[in-house]
Amino acid sequence: MYARFLFVGLGGSGGKTLRFLKREILHWMEIHDAGHSIPAGWQFLHIDTPPTADGQEIDHLADPLPADEYLGLINQGVDLAAVQNMLDGNKSFHSELQTWRVDPSGMPVPLAMGAGQFRAVGQTVAMAYSSKITEKLERAVSRMSMEQSQAEIGEVYSKVTGEAPAGESNMYIVVVSSLAGGTGAGLLNIVCDTLRAMDTDADQNIFGILYTPEVFNSI
Repeated sequence: MYARFLFVGLGGSGGKTLRFLKREILHWMEIHDAGHSIPAGWQFLHIDTPPTADGQEIDHLADPLPADEYLGLINQGVDLAAVQNMLDGNKSFHSELQTWRVDPSGMPVPLAMGAGQFRAVGQTVAMAYSSKITEKLERAVSRMSMEQSQAEIGEVYSKVTGEAPAGESNMYIVVVSSLAGGTGAGLLNIVCDTLRAMDTDADQNIFGILYTPEVFNSI
């Protein structure tokens, strides 16, 4: 029996990786005559700063993720100062912000365009919108836990292997992010802490695929 997977892409690099991963899975399913839609037991979630996902330059290579698989944390017109004010209003965050708090006047790009490759900016956004992130992650895990998810994965398994599925489908969570920039690197710790704190079938089966800065040397 195939396992259930939740793939979480953080920032621009994480989101683009998920797009190519979905493309390859669909191609594999087509080769094995296993259907044309990915089973509900394989969930994808891209979390980033902008209201809409970037990556239009690869649209001809890999289809964009559907709207319900993208969480844009910042609305148009919201700047870093507004986010900092949100955090100032919650005293429980104050000790966590010590030593790395960002001065909004030093932010070189509009926040709705991204974190400007500043990890601290990405982490500031993650802290301010942690409840929003948690809600979206819980929704994805809930979809994986439905009986329909097990049935759809079992159907794919039967078509590919020619065997009847046996046993329960294990759950795994994979987080994909770059360590080089702002949003993805800033979200990483908070998203992983949130996932570990959730009561899921994945238990300790939570893994990271992390791009180190040198992979961008040719860009």
